[in-house]
Amino acid sequence: MLEDLEYSVRISGRARYARIVVRPDMSVEVVLPQGVHAMHAETLLKKKAFWLTRTLNRFSAYAPLEFANQNSRPELISFKSVGLDFSVTYHQTDASSVRVSDRGSELRLSGCVDDALKLNLALQRWLKRKGNALLLPILKAESERMGLDYRQAAVRLQKRCWGSCSRKKTVSLNAKLLFLPQPLMRYVIIHELAHLKEMNHSRAFWALVERYHEGCLEHRRELKQVSRWIPAWADR
Repeated sequence: MLEDLEYSVRISGRARYARIVVRPDMSVEVVLPQGVHAMHAETLLKKKAFWLTRTLNRFSAYAPLEFANQNSRPELISFKSVGLDFSVTYHQTDASSVRVSDRGSELRLSGCVDDALKLNLALQRWLKRKGNALLLPILKAESERMGLDYRQAAVRLQKRCWGSCSRKKTVSLNAKLLFLPQPLMRYVIIHELAHLKEMNHSRAFWALVERYHEGCLEHRRELKQVSRWIPAWADR
């Protein structure tokens, strides 16, 4: 199986060690720190052959249900973290753009909906708006519960970072948190708020996170395996 494996190699200035990333669409990426020769990727793949085969087999089981057609237009969008589902309808018109409107649990897209790029961009803009509307009130409530105040808050759409907290007390959240189970979404929010008091990952920091979110270390590990919940159109 691995003899014919296709994979990509990415050199990362932030990576401290070499690692393998397997995505639900069965694509494999080897991430290498700067200064490590690309030939090391093949060595790493051979070393991790058993784990890699097992992981690919696991994702293969999901493929018929969730990942068979990553380019298909979604018929249902589920925000697991807040318990909301949206049924999606498409209406092709002569417009040169895609308009998105939602009423209750219905999401209507109209315009040039056959243009996959414009369709995805419209859905991503809508996702950011929903993130602002749904995630920021939760951030505010958790901030008040923890007694930790932030100065500014923002919702972005990022590929790998779930959240951040700057020294200027600006908290940023990834709109894709809406797709995660509720405990994982709350873990990320509490994690970032804890940085308002502990701008590090010391024992004091983790004790603070655990105080307000029991089981935080388990959820931290689970957060590395959540790609199966992120739809292709949102994964930018």
